[in-house]
Amino acid sequence: MIVTLAPKESSLVQALAITRTMLAAAHAQDWDQLSALEATREPLLRRQHPTDAASHAQLGEVLAYDRELQALVGQARDAVARQWQRENGRAQAIAAYGQS
Repeated sequence: MIVTLAPKESSLVQALAITRTMLAAAHAQDWDQLSALEATREPLLRRQHPTDAASHAQLGEVLAYDRELQALVGQARDAVARQWQRENGRAQAIAAYGQS
């Protein structure tokens, strides 16, 4: 999924659009795309932003999406850890059986 941004959009609006795309990538478990999008988004978020109400609301949206992203990434990480433990346990059982 490619994010196309209008050149006159503020960095915060651009970051919000990228964050939404990151969320879609996380739902699709496209971790490579999520990582690439994060690298694109980071410099946009590090810029100084206006302190008006609209910018504050946009930052709030980014933070809310980030919390959802963290939950999705955490769930995927935990699933991979469980799978690794199962495979590791299976390998240990096979090795123990082979030694007897």
